[in-house]
Amino acid sequence: MLVELLEEYFQREEPHRERDYFYVSEVGKCPRQIFYTVKGFPRPPIDGQTARRLAVGEDAHRRIVQALYGLGIVVAAEVPLPSGALFHGRADAIVSLSGKNYVVEIKTVHPYNFDQMALVPRRDHYLQLQLYLHYFQIPQGILLAENKATQELREFVVELDHTEVRRVLSEFEALRELIFVRGELPPLPDKSDWEFDQCKYCPFVDFCRENVSALSPPAIHLEPHERASQVRGLFDEL
Repeated sequence: MLVELLEEYFQREEPHRERDYFYVSEVGKCPRQIFYTVKGFPRPPIDGQTARRLAVGEDAHRRIVQALYGLGIVVAAEVPLPSGALFHGRADAIVSLSGKNYVVEIKTVHPYNFDQMALVPRRDHYLQLQLYLHYFQIPQGILLAENKATQELREFVVELDHTEVRRVLSEFEALRELIFVRGELPPLPDKSDWEFDQCKYCPFVDFCRENVSALSPPAIHLEPHERASQVRGLFDEL
């Protein structure tokens, strides 16, 4: 009774937004998934369970930032990237420790991934923080990860890596030309450095298999519950 009502209440559609920029959170994602998202290809609504998982992550961000304020070390929070940048996004916080500023990026992480991050952060998280360091011209940052299941915290102090930033910017400048200027479907990516199989959970996998690059002819049919299952799997990996 209540479960069905709550599932329906939490379920939501992801609106399509016209844009000519990338989100920081898209670093590390398959370029084809970015293409299909940007072009507004149909995808299933976010089911109730996934929506609640996202809400848990948002609550953790607020809780941790509030604690940082309580410590009296916050310089700024929810700091947007400069207008006109190739990427859009907001840094969770900038804090001051021992006279030095640090960009803080907060991630809530699935227990399996948290265990995999015993020594080094996830690469996509690391690269996202690198972009914030670059745009804010702050030479160091802290990636703060919280285990979704246990609330255990783990941190990684990260130094600005100019070589990595140049590589990411160059890669996405080329992708901007391909997607936003020429409107072309990117080639299949090199998957050798993927940390998990993105294809397994991608809501656009059927379009990709057929190399579909436009919304006509009619989209490949996939039952809603099948696409919803793919979306849940994707957020399990985050």
